[in-house]
Amino acid sequence: MKRGLDYYYFAFVCIAFALLIIGLGSYGFTETSEARYAEISREMFLSGDYLNPQLLGIFHFHKPPITYYITTLGYRFFGINEFGARFFLQVAVIIQLLLIYGIANLLYKNKKIAFFSGLIYFSMPMVLIASRNLTTDVYVTTFIIGSIYCWQYYTSRGKLLFLYLFYILIGLALLTKGPVALLFILVYVITYKVIFKSGTDMTIHNILGLLLCLGIGVSWYIFVIAENPSLWDYFINKQIASRISSNSFNRSKPFWFYIPIIIGLLFPWWLSTIVKFRGGVNSIFMLQKETKLLLVSSSILFILFSLFSTKLILYILPVFWMVAIFIAARLSALTLKNKKIIALSYFVLLNLFFFTLLSLWIKKPDFIEVSSSAIIAAFLITVSAFIVYYFIENTEMYKPVILSFLFSIAILQVSTSVMKNNSQSINSTREMMDFINTNGKEHKTILVYNYLLSSIPLYSDANEITINSGHNTTNREVQFQHDALWREHLWDVKDDTTISKLRELSHNKNTYLLVRKRHGLSDDLSFLKDDFNSTKEYAKWDIYYNN
Repeated sequence: MKRGLDYYYFAFVCIAFALLIIGLGSYGFTETSEARYAEISREMFLSGDYLNPQLLGIFHFHKPPITYYITTLGYRFFGINEFGARFFLQVAVIIQLLLIYGIANLLYKNKKIAFFSGLIYFSMPMVLIASRNLTTDVYVTTFIIGSIYCWQYYTSRGKLLFLYLFYILIGLALLTKGPVALLFILVYVITYKVIFKSGTDMTIHNILGLLLCLGIGVSWYIFVIAENPSLWDYFINKQIASRISSNSFNRSKPFWFYIPIIIGLLFPWWLSTIVKFRGGVNSIFMLQKETKLLLVSSSILFILFSLFSTKLILYILPVFWMVAIFIAARLSALTLKNKKIIALSYFVLLNLFFFTLLSLWIKKPDFIEVSSSAIIAAFLITVSAFIVYYFIENTEMYKPVILSFLFSIAILQVSTSVMKNNSQSINSTREMMDFINTNGKEHKTILVYNYLLSSIPLYSDANEITINSGHNTTNREVQFQHDALWREHLWDVKDDTTISKLRELSHNKNTYLLVRKRHGLSDDLSFLKDDFNSTKEYAKWDIYYNN
């Protein structure tokens, strides 16, 4: 029985990897985050400077470099393209699935719970969203889960090697997203020690491991600060303190920001598997210690991240593996009514998903294009859900889990197809750049008005110039530059020479001006519309050029 579950879980992981890989490079880089990471990695790969990340020729020290390193590895294997940039994201998700299986088995010594934990985690929309978009979040989550697995293994079985691996992986997590990664690990470990009344043994191995962790985690910071001492203040005040307490990078959100996200992304599991607090706080104390550990740890982290001023959806991704194991552990406590509710919810969701796509395919609205392949995929998955729903007894614990897995397949396959055919809707420049590349000649110049488009160099060797007219994305941090070469690609409208240079370029056949429809050109630059004799319109952009 145990071997069988190991075998089937391995088969599931292989299927999951295939699902993640299908169509991975079929849609363009999305602005702004994914394109930014992809372009920084491209510049690092081509320049060979693995110490100083650069974005469009300007130093970019917002994040430690591990994500860039991994992405350059993808470029080396698969070329500088979307597939190469995203490939190791999928590998990281697969590693997470293996680690979750291991942690759940260590905690509960129950491979059925471990098996269901992986399936539930893979069915979570949060995980699938993260796998489609190149950021630090998937990688730091992998290092966090990996470190906790090693710590749990060392705690359970006393293997010293895993203690050192624990510290190494913490160091890599720090090199991926900075000190915030440590928060997830500390909350879990401290909560474990409190609940299990486990003492803290500070041995020589802990001290050596901590030194190893610090050596890895701060290595990059030491090297770049040695070159530029002013980075110390930048890292402490701008990248840590301001992200916690202020509207850093225009990402400030209200305290309740994560509440509707959690409710939506964990539907329908929370309907029946979350603890029913009829007995108040006492119902929590009645839980099994392992289950209590997961519930308390995840709750503390949700509250802490709600208190932080800066918020993005994927910031809480490293919490969801705990939620997945918690749900799997609670499956055995489900009543028949609970199972019916979850199974019916997923069945209804899949049908709504299919019929919504079908109506869009029939009506063909302007704002979205749904391909026939997406309809066929959704139909086949819905039929599979119908078979599962009507032919598997509600008494079977795995019925809602299988339906959740089918739902994840539907999201992956259909979303990939939709993103491929709706470049503008996902904020990709690939369609626009295809037009410019086929229409224009060599030595093209692309002017981007008041917005930072990081993906243009990924699609063209054109000379890109960003026109800064006050938008937050165009206010680059140039205080660390060693020279003024950056001014050739970042023009400020307040500079007296900018207007004359734009007048000269606007009469050139090889010049393209990209303007966001949302804001348009300012009055002092409206003359540029008349200087170009042709316009190409897209959903969010206008391109001005000369035939």
